[in-house]
Amino acid sequence: MTTQGGRGGMIAGAAVVVFFALLPLFGLQEYWIYILTVGFFYGALASSWSLLVGYVGRISFAHAAMAGLGAYTSAMASTRLGLPLYFSIPLAGLVVGLVGLFLGRICLKLHGAYLGLTTIAFSELFRIAVTAEHEFTRGSLGLQAPAFFSTNDRTQYYYVFGAFLLAALAVMWLVLRSRIGLYFASIREDENAAASLGVKVVRWKIFAFAISSVIAGLAGAFYAHFVQLVAPSMMSLQEMGFVLSMAVIGGFQNIFYAALGGIFLEVLLELMREIGGWRMTIFGLLVILILRFAPNGVFGELVRLGRKGLRGRAS
Repeated sequence: MTTQGGRGGMIAGAAVVVFFALLPLFGLQEYWIYILTVGFFYGALASSWSLLVGYVGRISFAHAAMAGLGAYTSAMASTRLGLPLYFSIPLAGLVVGLVGLFLGRICLKLHGAYLGLTTIAFSELFRIAVTAEHEFTRGSLGLQAPAFFSTNDRTQYYYVFGAFLLAALAVMWLVLRSRIGLYFASIREDENAAASLGVKVVRWKIFAFAISSVIAGLAGAFYAHFVQLVAPSMMSLQEMGFVLSMAVIGGFQNIFYAALGGIFLEVLLELMREIGGWRMTIFGLLVILILRFAPNGVFGELVRLGRKGLRGRAS
């Protein structure tokens, strides 16, 4: 049964990849290609957040700030230092990884609400510092970033971001399928019991925080060169709440569901743009309903119902 379930999941995943890969070939409007590309960005943030929260059981509010750090690092390296993008983007990942290691070493020794509060403080301090700095970051005016391509064809960005999201999911999946994934699960279920069995709890929590931060930072770097402007608003707590809600609605206990949640919510909110401010009210109600009736998220619930239906037919 497990083998069949795993095979079914792989087939469903391949079908989703093929669906998104073929969409632009069927005359999808350039506007919606842009929206889906932004959805890929949020999918990377939501899935990397779910790695830390859903698999290790540690909550962080620093992912939007890590994305902003990656965006500003790559933008400044390419504009101020003149580095090509194939250097500036990996540099952004390296810088965010080092910051993630440092912050994780400080935060992940804390328990309960202190971890969340520390990451909130880091996010706000970084956002305020970027806003106040005008010489290098241009403050609230935003910092321009060079484009990936010389043309304005958004389809190219669509496939670049799609490939990045797939690569990020593949890396996280390989980590979770390894022995490290078992360490994560043991820490999530009972940290003290895991420590008593010889698991280096703090080390693996820091590792999870760092790898999720790197993915968020790289996503931010790609996003900067897609929209060609980086602003402090992308690091706000409201933006972080947006990412968190996407992961919850998609299903934060599964990196793939969380990624789909990011894409789904970006498209849904765009479809509701005509109703103005009411769309955020509906968005909030949707989060409440999901938490109450489908704690595994929309896609987790759909998969559960699908498996239940297949078992009913088999019997």
